[in-house]
Amino acid sequence: MRLTILTFILIVTLDSCSSNYNSEKFDKTVWLSNNDMADRYNPRAQMTNDLLENYLKPGIHRDSIILLLGRPYLEKIENRLPKGLQVPDSLSLIDSVNFRKENRDKALKNYNDWYAAHGRPDTLMFYPVGWSTIDPKFLVIKFKSDSTAYEFWVEQH
Repeated sequence: MRLTILTFILIVTLDSCSSNYNSEKFDKTVWLSNNDMADRYNPRAQMTNDLLENYLKPGIHRDSIILLLGRPYLEKIENRLPKGLQVPDSLSLIDSVNFRKENRDKALKNYNDWYAAHGRPDTLMFYPVGWSTIDPKFLVIKFKSDSTAYEFWVEQH
């Protein structure tokens, strides 16, 4: 009987110690107190799905996002390819022909020229949400010119 009671107390104690960091529900207090990008086990990672499903909706204003999530790690305008458009295989910088020393400069120029012609400026906010094996992951929020968000995703950097 004593062993059962001690086991129960141990389980309850361990569960209560870790409940803030294992919650899959968005918790603003936990989110705001864990904004360090260097934290490889950031509890934000557990909350991201709930945040994307229940809080971040197309049309939400930039100011509302900052009230909810705090200041972003990074906010900038970045040239990105439109959704669905991919770099042609012939311009791949890891292609064996393009990777040859004698072809690298020309291949890089061709790649950069194509990207400049097809890339579009996007206003983005980045919030650190944890790490993959070796790279940080960010919640990325994309805005229209009227400061309303319309796309949300997690990407590795």
